[in-house]
Amino acid sequence: MIYNVHMKIADLLENEQAVQVFDHFLPGMRQMAEKNSQAAQLSVEQLVRYSRNPKADDVIAALDEALSALNTPENAISPGERKLIERFKAIAAQDAAKEKRTASHRQDAIFPGQPWLDTSGERIQAHGGAVYYEDGLYYWYGENKEHTDGKNGIWTWGIRVYASADLMNWEDRGFLIPPELNDPNSPLFPTRHVDRPHILRCEKTGRYVCWIKLSGPEASFTIWQADKLLGPYEMVESLYHPGGHRAGDFDLIVDPATGKGYLYFDADHASMLCMELSEDYLHAAREVARSYANLTPPFTREAPALFEYNGKKYMLTSGMTGYVPNKSDSAVSDTWGGVFKSIGNPHVNDRSCASFNSQISKIFRVEGTDRFIAMADRWLPGTPVDARLADVFTRVIASSCDPGRCQATEAERREVYAANQLESANTSIADYVWLPIGWEDEKPVLRWQDSWKI
Repeated sequence: MIYNVHMKIADLLENEQAVQVFDHFLPGMRQMAEKNSQAAQLSVEQLVRYSRNPKADDVIAALDEALSALNTPENAISPGERKLIERFKAIAAQDAAKEKRTASHRQDAIFPGQPWLDTSGERIQAHGGAVYYEDGLYYWYGENKEHTDGKNGIWTWGIRVYASADLMNWEDRGFLIPPELNDPNSPLFPTRHVDRPHILRCEKTGRYVCWIKLSGPEASFTIWQADKLLGPYEMVESLYHPGGHRAGDFDLIVDPATGKGYLYFDADHASMLCMELSEDYLHAAREVARSYANLTPPFTREAPALFEYNGKKYMLTSGMTGYVPNKSDSAVSDTWGGVFKSIGNPHVNDRSCASFNSQISKIFRVEGTDRFIAMADRWLPGTPVDARLADVFTRVIASSCDPGRCQATEAERREVYAANQLESANTSIADYVWLPIGWEDEKPVLRWQDSWKI
């Protein structure tokens, strides 16, 4: 356990010393948090700010100093974490004892929104994923959600990778980066919220660099590198905040003409920030540009997916509504360091008003062609969003962040709170929506297809 103002209230409550510190600075607030399950999932800092304390900055600084003093060897692993370690080890032992299934499944098309099985007949577990092409094979890697049922506290069980020659049939290659089961402070401990891995190969060093987002209170990156695409990977950074910003969804891109790498990420839930990477791609060197600036949730942009076509740079993003999908937006720039300008929703004839009930994680080129595929997750296949629900979510979230812009009724607020399954979603059964990108008037478009072939 790491004690600071970024820790969850629920974790703080496990340690009597931490409780005493909290009560000293914020008398009476703990009792309120204990009665509210959603408040218990907030960080200490978030709870202080939501309380609208007029001296919030001073209180947070003093709390951080007092809580950090509790980072002793005796407090490194809490009693609750010890129980988790034993439970996770038991799960790993059960996985190791399973009989491996032989290749038995093949398909001759891509079926958006339907369960996608690997060649052994198991659900593919590479969510928030991306694709890397090397030596004649595509490698699809992403969050392994096989044990994430929304009840056991597991968010991601390592980063998994699959291989394919045809983009339709995928062989499970195991862990790209396995979960860390012994260290609760590791970003790869199963309860930590690691999302959306992205890999670049650095020509200068010859090494593969993997950035992974930590969502929730940490709002940062963990950065890893390896000599080979399939690893083993070693950690370079655990909780990295580029330019001091709180980090959200992101993408990485390399300009093939210059070799420069760029990080695009939701910075502080306020703008889409572009930063040039260091020469080894292991850190963000400098700020380059801001797009979609001065917006508030749900209108601020997240889940950026970048690609280049006919000399133009394109970025597709979603709004900020958690696992409940919303309308996407596409934007264009002449340079990777320029400000992107919106050119509209790429999902055409989308009656759901929710990007065909999905959120894009990456756009990649089919090798040797000028065709692109948008890969997306349907996080909640059992909770379809229609135009009415999409509108309710937009207004409820907007009314909290910018009351003068949107209004919502109490009944609508209750509906949104009931449908918000970010912490309790069973994402082990989440599906994928892969669609080819088309073009109309130099704008990227996505049209629904029940099935399609490469």
